[in-house]
Amino acid sequence: MSKHTKFRRHKMGGHDAEGLKNFWEKVIREQTKQREGEESRLSKSALNKLRQEWTLRLEGQARQVQAHTKTQKEQMTLLSIEGLPSPDKTVA
Repeated sequence: MSKHTKFRRHKMGGHDAEGLKNFWEKVIREQTKQREGEESRLSKSALNKLRQEWTLRLEGQARQVQAHTKTQKEQMTLLSIEGLPSPDKTVA
């Protein structure tokens, strides 16, 4: 750019500033209304309830599997102890 280039400032009159303010306030109101509607829709959705139910079911199944595994380990321990020769039979 040359040294002689001048930049102009656009002056905004009171009416223009007020119009711009009104425009953005309207945009903000519409976005707020849309966000609140989306939040309301999500709160009424059955998805959260279904997720909670599935979480409870999975936790219950996990507890059952752990209890079954624990029972099997205890039974295996008892069987291995019973399979060992008793001290009375070895002394002769």
